[in-house]
Parts: sequence; structure tokens; C-alpha cells
Amino acid sequence: MYQNQYSQQKRMSQPPQVLSTKDDAYLTDALSWELLAAKKAHSFASQCSDQQVKHQVEQLCQLHQQHYNILLNHLSTNRQDFENQNYPHFHN
Repeated sequence: MYQNQYSQQKRMSQPPQVLSTKDDAYLTDALSWELLAAKKAHSFASQCSDQQVKHQVEQLCQLHQQHYNILLNHLSTNRQDFENQNYPHFHN
């Protein structure tokens, strides 16, 4: 019964206008995970001597940066709003 109800729900095409405390906590965690993954990939890439491996790890770093930025952009439609928040920004 639970599976039927869940499978009938439609996926949201837009983020909600208001986030719950639980949503905010999850997004904060997800931002942290993506930022950490990007930083680790960047660090690993700088240590690679094999150029093919280095290129793949750099692409992985860019992917996590993109995910981080997507999440950050979903938090606010106005760039100034999230620059005033306590979310860290990725810097190489």
C-alpha cells in the first residue's frame, strides 16, 4: 500500500518556495558533501603524475563543483541572498 502511494506522487519540477528545517539541514549537509568531494578531487588531481588519471579526477572535481553550485542556486533566486548566508564558496 505504501509503495502505491509513493509511486503515484509526482516529482517536483521546481524547488518549493519555503524550505523546512529538515530540508535546510539536508541541503546544508549535501553542500558540505559536494564541497568536500570537490576539494578532495582537486587535491588528488594535483598529486597525479599520470595525465589521463589527472584529467579524469579534474573532471570529477568539476562535476562536484557543478552539483554544489546547482544546490546553492536552488536555495535562492537572488545571488546576493546566498552570498550573505553562511554557506562556503568553492575556490581552487
